[in-house]
Amino acid sequence: MYSRIKIRVQCPCGILIRCLSQAEISTALRPFYFSVHPDLFGKFPEQRKVNESSLQQLSALLEAQQSSRTMKVPPLPFYLRNKDVSEGEFKYVRIHLTGNTVRDTVVKVLSTCDISTKYVDKIPRTTPVPEKIKTDFDKAYEEYSTEFEKARRMKMKVEEKKAPENIVEWIYENSEKAKQKYESTHATRDQVKSLAAQLCQTYGIKEVKWDSGWNISHIRGALQSLVALASQHSRHMTNLEGRTIALGQFTGVSLDGEVFLNIIDVRHEWLNLIKNVSQQDSALALIPDYEETLSSVLRKIHICRRKFMPKVSAQQYCSHLRQLVTSVGDFHGRGSRFPDHVPDSLSKYEIVVEPEAGPLMLSPTGQFITPSSCPADELIYFIAKRLDEATLLLTEYSINKHVEKALYKEVKERFGLLELHKDDSITPALMILCCQRLLTRVDRLNTKLRGNILNITHYYSVLSEGVLCIPWNFK
Repeated sequence: MYSRIKIRVQCPCGILIRCLSQAEISTALRPFYFSVHPDLFGKFPEQRKVNESSLQQLSALLEAQQSSRTMKVPPLPFYLRNKDVSEGEFKYVRIHLTGNTVRDTVVKVLSTCDISTKYVDKIPRTTPVPEKIKTDFDKAYEEYSTEFEKARRMKMKVEEKKAPENIVEWIYENSEKAKQKYESTHATRDQVKSLAAQLCQTYGIKEVKWDSGWNISHIRGALQSLVALASQHSRHMTNLEGRTIALGQFTGVSLDGEVFLNIIDVRHEWLNLIKNVSQQDSALALIPDYEETLSSVLRKIHICRRKFMPKVSAQQYCSHLRQLVTSVGDFHGRGSRFPDHVPDSLSKYEIVVEPEAGPLMLSPTGQFITPSSCPADELIYFIAKRLDEATLLLTEYSINKHVEKALYKEVKERFGLLELHKDDSITPALMILCCQRLLTRVDRLNTKLRGNILNITHYYSVLSEGVLCIPWNFK
């Protein structure tokens, strides 16, 4: 088993370079959060996804620095919302975090976003050595949940006044508008297909795909950049032969072996991955062993992945697994045990390991979701306490997923939809309710929805590509 060695270094004069406290981090980053928080981007899924991913990585970095651990993160992209500009216009920044301390990181974040650093500058850099420092960056971040909840409620009240009386009314007003937008992007979609086919035929790439949250014009621009890069560095493109290329939110090899290219990265970062893709593959080969080891120390629980889990590279996932294996190994090494009521085998249960900054939770589909940084005793207590609930949710999900699939097919065919999608947050149970209610309105909506693309989400909107978004609990 793994062992941990803790080293404490104290200078003779009893003075050390101090980390910012939890409260100081919270106060310093307050204006930053109110510019980038995902809840502010409800109608802009592309920007919301980018900010969610970057905030998770920033959270993990600050937590590591608070614990005097070394951690590298790629340049973090953010969309900043400004109340003085019209809705839908954002400032885009990329924050390169190369400092080794929390202070360096906080100052870099603020200065890159043109936010004053006066508060941090006034905080002394040295302090007497304390007996014990315990930090929790997640709690600092969560302090804003109450304020955001208040803001969300106010926003919902405003939107309720603007919301249509019922879905039939809204579809009648917007279905033709959506079709026109869809037709207006016809040429762009053809260009995207042509560029993808060119890459596959020229370089033997198996498939080119992309996350659905991106605007089609952004996809076209990214593919044009990739074609130009490939023509200039064709000798390296042999590394991608037979591979699937995916345009997404990170640059690296995914857990499925797909070569992901962050759509907002510079081409140099793409080229660096293409040149060294075999190194990323070596991490991919280690994943089964790590998952088997973690399963064995957690009573044969099934290690799996959420369909919509945060995107991470194979190297990052290996690091997450290794961290949790070490923690659980230390738990057993101290002679600790599972509670007596826990079965000897947990093979019928599922657990998903996610980045350090994620929550410890039981998903609506019955999976245990744990951050890799979760202490082993806390994780094992949580699993033991929620086994019965997990059993019920797993059973419900195994039934719902078949019902959802059948209803999905029926809705698409009955309404003559080109495509039918749903947001990651819409569970099978919610999708079933939505589909059932849609089918009760088939006589009034049949002709209006025919030829449209429908996305089930939490709000009404017509996207730039002609996608009709409706809330699952529409009136």
